[in-house]
Amino acid sequence: KYANFKHMREKIIRNIELELRAEVFLSQFNDLLKKLKRQARLISCTKRLSVMFLGGINNSSIDIRVRIDSNGKSEVVAKKGDFHAHDRMEVSQGINKDQFVGIVKTFSIFGFHSKITERENFVFDLDNDINLTLVKAGKFFYVEIEKMSNKKEKKENKNKLLKIFSDLNLKPIKNKTEFNELCERLSKYSDWFFDGSKKHFKKLLDMLSAY
Repeated sequence: KYANFKHMREKIIRNIELELRAEVFLSQFNDLLKKLKRQARLISCTKRLSVMFLGGINNSSIDIRVRIDSNGKSEVVAKKGDFHAHDRMEVSQGINKDQFVGIVKTFSIFGFHSKITERENFVFDLDNDINLTLVKAGKFFYVEIEKMSNKKEKKENKNKLLKIFSDLNLKPIKNKTEFNELCERLSKYSDWFFDGSKKHFKKLLDMLSAY
């Protein structure tokens, strides 16, 4: 009975964010967006403001994001695993907008590397609990495709996501070097470092007022 219960529990709990990424070039963006609108259901088109805290606890990389979108949805998302990994553990919790700054202040004392990002996200439902997000970050573009999974489903689901990328003529980011190179460009030209100072909180509040 215990073995059956354990099997059912593993099958039901899907706390692994299986996610693949691919960079999209300016010349591809419009055609890809049109193709996705024809072939999939557009769930939302929003802007999103995020405060990201990147650090480590007990030799594990930790990625915490306090974020809000232009529809007013606010949440805290915590991810555990290498930043470039395609199979990080993830949990999320909705919050109220008036909690946003207080939660940012709380995580600011951790001493993690922090930055603020703004993105325009086109989120598509590809069926089978697979979501694809086409992201615009200033003059940069990329795709994230994800499916919540458990350990037993990881390999099969990863192959499904790779097949979708292949059908869309997208080349997945394969390793840490490629991932870091994209992140460095985003940090340099699109995002900004957040140091938790009064000046930076004022800038954050000014940005938050648009949401």
